[in-house]
Amino acid sequence: MVIGQASLISLTCLYFLSGGFNNAIASDIEGDFLHNVSQDIINDYNDLENFPSGDLDNYSEINISNASDSTAIIKQRSPGITANNRAKITQRGSSNSAFIGQTGRNNTALVDQNGSNNYAAIGQIGVNSEALISQDGNNNLAVIGQANFSGSSSKLSIDQQGNNNTAFMAGAGGDNSGISQNGHDFAIVNASSSMRIYINQAN
Repeated sequence: MVIGQASLISLTCLYFLSGGFNNAIASDIEGDFLHNVSQDIINDYNDLENFPSGDLDNYSEINISNASDSTAIIKQRSPGITANNRAKITQRGSSNSAFIGQTGRNNTALVDQNGSNNYAAIGQIGVNSEALISQDGNNNLAVIGQANFSGSSSKLSIDQQGNNNTAFMAGAGGDNSGISQNGHDFAIVNASSSMRIYINQAN
């Protein structure tokens, strides 16, 4: 499953506009970026964010271990020493697919997949966006959009544990949101500026 940047945005918009899906309702508990993500993955993300780029314009890393039939794609478009984009994909298991886009500068994205038949996509257009997807289980789907033209930093994260979770997020400048899923869950979040959302779905 290969998702282009335009296709990613179109897919996200389609799910938001469709009336045939049950939208998850956010609780009144606020969940920040990286909510419910394991400490090991948070440490990995912090290492990526703080990686000394030196004279590199962009930095990317793909780490695949004990995996088969996996697909990993990273595309960072801004050139020059001021681009400073960082991206990493880690995959363990079989038949996992991950895509990271990133256009602009000072963006950080990480996808960590452990299991089988998981699909993940991160878009990010603009300046200083951050996104993380963590999938530990099977048959999970996660999509993060983000278009950040306002100059305000934006942070979105999805943490999926168990099987058959689906999550779609779209954001803009100033967002700070986290989704946590526990299995067989469906969530759609269209975050507005300076909005914090926490969704915790359990069987």
